[in-house]
Amino acid sequence: MKLKYYGTAAAEGFPGIFCECEYCKRARSLGGKNLRSRSQALVDGKLLIDFPPDTLYHVYSFGLPLHKIKNVIITHRHADHLYDNDFIQRRETYAYFDGEEFPLCVYGSQPTIDQISSRLQKSGAAKQKRWELFELAPYETRRIGEHDVTPLKAKHDFTVYPYIYDISDSKKRMLYGNDTGVFPDETWDYLEKNRPFYDLVSLDCTAGIIEHDYDCHMNLRQACEVRLRMIDMGCAGKDSIFVVHHFSHNGGAVYDDFAPVAAEKGFLVSYDGMEVEF
Repeated sequence: MKLKYYGTAAAEGFPGIFCECEYCKRARSLGGKNLRSRSQALVDGKLLIDFPPDTLYHVYSFGLPLHKIKNVIITHRHADHLYDNDFIQRRETYAYFDGEEFPLCVYGSQPTIDQISSRLQKSGAAKQKRWELFELAPYETRRIGEHDVTPLKAKHDFTVYPYIYDISDSKKRMLYGNDTGVFPDETWDYLEKNRPFYDLVSLDCTAGIIEHDYDCHMNLRQACEVRLRMIDMGCAGKDSIFVVHHFSHNGGAVYDDFAPVAAEKGFLVSYDGMEVEF
């Protein structure tokens, strides 16, 4: 499998668009991997995860092949993960197809699908049949294209029914787990009962190196605790790849400073444009 990170920041971006804190200033000065757009990823070049306001930037800067994507899974409806205004850019006269015309299939929790449906209805674009919307139920596996996808409940804003995603093909399996605190009991129970083995685990680290317990995000210490618990229960092993992802300037470190600290704990640090093959 291949996982490509197109965006790796939290809602405000990193550096924040209005911010002049020391970490944003340092990120601007250093450039490169220290500059982060809002989070988005692609599995095996086919399964897109999230649709942030920086999607167009990812098309321009990293060659995201959006015109070829048939399936999108959304973690939750917060605007940095679901910028539904851009979905209507797929409507007639806004988008022309060279070859096969196909609907964009979008999957997510009930509030997520309701929001997208409402946007398409209000724009008058829904009747064009260039989209298909599908609700996913927690802990129920669905075949999406070439992958089996199981949404697991996240510990985040519960009003939006947030998900993290278990994604597998015939050989490999990964967990994409940003925008969550330490997993809720239901998700730990699922993992304990089913014992899926993950070749790659991508975990939230919005709080970076700050020593504070967050309910809806994690810091590096909490990500380490999740990693150890997953290994102890047999859901990962010594060769499993662990990545920390989804960063904020409130986390107290830019990429250049954070990467060596995370490496000591057994983690890669995501950056915009990073690709991991496993």
